[in-house]
Amino acid sequence: MSLTRVLEPEVMDTDEDARAYDSMDHAAVNTAFCDALLSHNPDLAYALDVGTGTCLLPIELCRRVPTARIKAIDLSASMLGLGRRHVEQAGLNAVIAIALQDAKALPEPDDTFSAVLSNSIVHHIPEPMEVMREMHRVLRPGGLLFVRDLVRPENEASVAALVDTYAANDTAYQRALFDASLRAALSLEEVREILCSLGIPPECAQVTSDRHWTVAFRRAS
Repeated sequence: MSLTRVLEPEVMDTDEDARAYDSMDHAAVNTAFCDALLSHNPDLAYALDVGTGTCLLPIELCRRVPTARIKAIDLSASMLGLGRRHVEQAGLNAVIAIALQDAKALPEPDDTFSAVLSNSIVHHIPEPMEVMREMHRVLRPGGLLFVRDLVRPENEASVAALVDTYAANDTAYQRALFDASLRAALSLEEVREILCSLGIPPECAQVTSDRHWTVAFRRAS
């Protein structure tokens, strides 16, 4: 039985939070996410990145797939401020559109995006069903839904071990953020329950590392 879920703030909207997040080393995680996503041969002609943070993920995707066009959304103005700077520095203003939006109530009509992706936003949401439903709703037939997030550890010892392993060189504040994120994460069973309620086969969710689950689902054409 996993630890009981402990919610953390939905929006990391202080400058301190944004800077602390941005200064952490996300290279390995982002590379692994892009590798896994691209292995499904997604159509990135008009993709949505939900909870983009400081836009590091869409930048890497657009560098690897020159034809990609991505709308990157977040509910944190501080995160997006840094993200705009990163996109400008990367010279990708023409292909990455940044917007301050609530993923629980997307403005787009049904069947808008050729792919919908998200990395590590679900654990921030008190009611993750709302975000997963919206991501599924705006996905075009034939499009790929690809979502990855932390999986909640089974016990206190596992939390401590993961923090020691992956945040050993971080500041005390950054370690505390990672600890809180692990405690706010969903279990695999909870993710599969959400998928079932959306009519998505539960086996589309799998544990894919010692700290992540991944949903990979292609909507029927």
